[in-house]
Amino acid sequence: MSMILSPYRFATGAGGDPYWSSVKLLCHFDGTNGQTTTVDSSGAAHTLTMANTASLSTSSPKFGTASLDITGADAAKRVYTADHADWNLGAGQFTIEAFVKFTALPDAGAVHGIASQFGGSSNMGWFFGVVFGSFAFYYSTTGSDSNSVGTIWTPTIDTWYHLAVDRDASNVLRTYRDGGIHSSATVASTIFDSTRALVLGNDENLDRSFAGYIDELRITKGVARYAGAFTAPSAAFPNF
Repeated sequence: MSMILSPYRFATGAGGDPYWSSVKLLCHFDGTNGQTTTVDSSGAAHTLTMANTASLSTSSPKFGTASLDITGADAAKRVYTADHADWNLGAGQFTIEAFVKFTALPDAGAVHGIASQFGGSSNMGWFFGVVFGSFAFYYSTTGSDSNSVGTIWTPTIDTWYHLAVDRDASNVLRTYRDGGIHSSATVASTIFDSTRALVLGNDENLDRSFAGYIDELRITKGVARYAGAFTAPSAAFPNF
């Protein structure tokens, strides 16, 4: 039986974003090979800092000229930006998404962060990534508890995937892989307003670096872009 997808669930490619005013972070990770600076192309223009030899690589972009390189032995590699109200997901709708490519299989006993406001055992907000062999979204309601929506996944190395999570107006939280629903649950809880930095490619434990490359990372607050199966983006996210 064929499945009909709502036109509102198709990701926008080049040309314009109907939710642009709700985009709080947009990282294209474009630049030159080995570059150690990058920018937030959203209207918020958050200042981003690359640390512990994190850099851009032109060898393997999904779109554009480069991608974020988190490969290598330094488990503290990351990009980060200061705490901000934009990272407080609260009880509302949101979408977090990125293209990722593993250069090594995630270890079943390891954690690999894509984007997070998480770390330690207190002041935790949320975590989006791969944990103990599961692709999942973790969240805290108290700052010290840890809850998750996700399921086991073994990616193929050297393959680009579009990974996403959103929560809709009915409080259904879904994780997605290449537009298909990976896991889902009703999560009506208010996510704790952490004061930690937002970390890309890791979390604030600084030993949970992503094992590969990240491209086109976007955070949209107040909107569940997909709220069900969708066609994965086929172009870089638009800047307007």
